[in-house]
Amino acid sequence: MTYSLAAKTSATGSPRTRFSTPSKPRLRPNPRYRQRLRAVVLGAGTVNGGVLDKIGVLSERIEIAAIVTRKSRQGHDPRQAWLTDINAAFDTGPDVVIEALPDCALAERALKLAASRGCHIISANKAVLARCPQLAGEAERHGGSLRYSAAVAGGIPVLETLTDLRKRGEVIAGIRGVLNGTSNYVLDQIERGAEREAAVKAAQRAGFAEADPSADIDGLDAAAKLVLIARKAFDLELDVDTIGRIPLSALHPGQAKAASGNRLRYRQCAELSRRNGRIKGRVDLQALANTDELTKARNEENIVVITCESGLRVQLHGKGAGRVPTADAMLTDIRDLIACEIGA
Repeated sequence: MTYSLAAKTSATGSPRTRFSTPSKPRLRPNPRYRQRLRAVVLGAGTVNGGVLDKIGVLSERIEIAAIVTRKSRQGHDPRQAWLTDINAAFDTGPDVVIEALPDCALAERALKLAASRGCHIISANKAVLARCPQLAGEAERHGGSLRYSAAVAGGIPVLETLTDLRKRGEVIAGIRGVLNGTSNYVLDQIERGAEREAAVKAAQRAGFAEADPSADIDGLDAAAKLVLIARKAFDLELDVDTIGRIPLSALHPGQAKAASGNRLRYRQCAELSRRNGRIKGRVDLQALANTDELTKARNEENIVVITCESGLRVQLHGKGAGRVPTADAMLTDIRDLIACEIGA
């Protein structure tokens, strides 16, 4: 039996479609009960820029104490404290840290600091989260929490669905999907005849690819997402470096267009499967038949198929990259935190 779910996002940042009951556990009442949470926002680029655009609808429940950016933006918005010093931002006494920095040493240090101070963390940083599995436990030991729905598949509730399935008694057998919207967009452009470099630039102009797109193109981004999925699906910690990867550069000029003529379509396929009692992860570049469900993902879309030992199959499909779906996923986590800490 297959259950299909098309994930949707709204222009106002309303919660994403969920598979079942809300997956986030209710936290103990906050002894520092207050009507509003104080937040520090780390980064104001594509994703957190989208969060800042929409978080005003929650102004009665959350206030922005400081926004940290790499370069000074003093005077950018007099209603906010724009800082370049992370320590100064933490001195404002935040309850919650909203983080969407690039993968860098500063991001890792900031998340570790937030966890050690007992802050609630909302993060989209799959690379740091994948290599720092201790962050959730550290935050909880100090009275905080960690939410990272936005770190996997943008607007698709993959992690929430895995949690819900396991709550219902399902045993996850495997996961297969297209997890990187940038690579998918690039492959579609190449299929239409574009050169790889031109396709990457088009993805950057569309807001899907970073200035340095190597993590997307080389499969490292998808591998980090597999680490987070394995954590939710199997209570298993995988080392991202042990996940085999085939980069898009392995695709020769004209190969994608020729495959299209043979009713095939190239996709960057990420997979977790059981082999000899062990969970194996891989990120492959595969030519799939047009009838394969993973070929339904077009441009920046993602698609994920979860298979359970009971025979149940759940298919999730939606926007996997870009400002709106990722920001909406972070806003969903923020709403969940508010509901747990303050109440609806």
